[in-house]
Amino acid sequence: MPESQSEPWEVRFRNAYAVHNVVSHRGALPFFLIQWDRGDHLEWRDLGDPRQRLQPFHFETHFGRDLQRDAHYLTCIEAALQSRAPHVGDLFGFSDLFVPLSPDADKPTFLFAGQFLRAHPNWESLQEQWANISGREPSSADPDFVHFVRMALGVPVVNDELLEALSGFAKLWGDHLTSERDEAALSERIDKLNRECFATQWPVDGWIDSVIHPDKFRQTPWHEEGELSDWMKEGMGIERLPTTAMALMPIDDRRERFDPVQVLIRNAQIQRACIALARETAQTAATRLQDYGVSIITSTKSCSNTTQMRLELRERAQRFRDHIRQLFGVRIVLGIGNTLAPGARLHPSHQEAVLALHVCAQMKRDVLFFDEHEATHRPRYGDLQAAANELGEAMNRQNATEIKLQSDRYVSLVLRYAAERIEVARSLLLATLFELLRAVQKRHPMRAEARERFADELTDAIEGAQSLYQVIEAFGSALERLVFVSSTAWQGPSVMRIEATLQYLAENFSESLPLPVVAKQAGFSVPAFSRVFKKATGTSFLAYLRAIRVERVKALLVTTPMTTEQIAQACGFKSQHHLIRSFKKVTERTPGEYRKTSDLLP
Repeated sequence: MPESQSEPWEVRFRNAYAVHNVVSHRGALPFFLIQWDRGDHLEWRDLGDPRQRLQPFHFETHFGRDLQRDAHYLTCIEAALQSRAPHVGDLFGFSDLFVPLSPDADKPTFLFAGQFLRAHPNWESLQEQWANISGREPSSADPDFVHFVRMALGVPVVNDELLEALSGFAKLWGDHLTSERDEAALSERIDKLNRECFATQWPVDGWIDSVIHPDKFRQTPWHEEGELSDWMKEGMGIERLPTTAMALMPIDDRRERFDPVQVLIRNAQIQRACIALARETAQTAATRLQDYGVSIITSTKSCSNTTQMRLELRERAQRFRDHIRQLFGVRIVLGIGNTLAPGARLHPSHQEAVLALHVCAQMKRDVLFFDEHEATHRPRYGDLQAAANELGEAMNRQNATEIKLQSDRYVSLVLRYAAERIEVARSLLLATLFELLRAVQKRHPMRAEARERFADELTDAIEGAQSLYQVIEAFGSALERLVFVSSTAWQGPSVMRIEATLQYLAENFSESLPLPVVAKQAGFSVPAFSRVFKKATGTSFLAYLRAIRVERVKALLVTTPMTTEQIAQACGFKSQHHLIRSFKKVTERTPGEYRKTSDLLP
């Protein structure tokens, strides 16, 4: 039946379905219907995703900002009422959209969309928003601030073009809600907005998540038709069924110290850049991989042979790698899963890609196909135990090359055994680390207090790691320290005394630490201490202590408004001048220059 002859209920249904296609796929942006009694009372009805996603207003409520937000709402609806047009209001750096539906009624009604951001968040903007909402100084050591940052990085970013489309959509939705008779062409107008703006400016990441989801009972989006529908092609920017998964993540030099919150923000920017690049890349789409990487689905030309397919996939991976390296100046590694038949569930390929990604980082490779690794089957638990025992024996023999090979083999087995389960990998690596530590302590006994402190220092980073890659990196660092402590190149007790000294310096760097005093406390003469310390750390005592203090200065410069003089007192420097001189020697910049340029992210 032509649309002009459709029953009224059919027209209303098509319009409602067109609205649903926009709202249901973008649950990160809440929609509400608001009615105002022209006093202080607003009645809210949720029109969007019923799940209680964490939003900025939850933090505002927690920190007692409800009165400010209520006043903000009233100001905005009055402005929308007066103008009889969509109105955007801003509070604490977050925006809300108000669209009047019935301005002349006794209880004016509005469509509300919010909260969203008008620009991509960065370190500086998030610091300011947090300070305004919480009244507290932003610090990466504050778990509430970290929680806020994670939430804010998931808030939709609505640019000018998208805001215009969002306002237009809200007005069309309002027409559907308030008209006595729906306009037959309304669904076409909404679908056009969805197709021409939302699909390109606001990709449906949930679609990719369903493609790579591990639940075997979940059907693929193309299950019913056996091929991609028109809206999938438009929304995802691909024409063929995807056949291969890739995974990408940045690799930071573990010898450098990075602020964890700034890394989160940087990773989110890399994810956005990759998703945008995927949109420009043939037959490719991308979504976030937790908070550290990117999941990519793609396909190659159907006529390609195996060699051509692998070459095309490698070139595609290298395009992502080079693009992100150019934008952010960081090393990027990519894992590529096996190619499956068109229409198959891509979880196996995605799981292989993530595993290859972490093996790639271990092997110092930039791109690695899953089947390029030595073994592709999932190991048994007995294989892990055998590999851990061989690693322990390699440490007993004190062969550096053998230790590296056995460590890489053991970590590779753990990755394959754990798949994407970070807690499984964490527990396996911690158990092995404690076994190795017990073996070292048998050869080089330590006092109970020192032993417990040393064990905590070895395991803290593993226990606190937020991603699988960070768990593996932390294990590698802990293993390096154990190898150093168990070294027979010089006496074990001396090694343990230096280890205790390094920990003491890390905990007490803000105090006055004259070399003779520290050497005496470690049980050495000054010449012997200096010689042993240089052999253990590769640098002098004074340079090592200065580096620790400067790292703390960096953190305070970035996360607090403290003056240079205050920071000098907090970090063990004799004076502000002493701090500036030492800081410039290490970083080649003054503290003031560092503070101004600390936010290197665009």
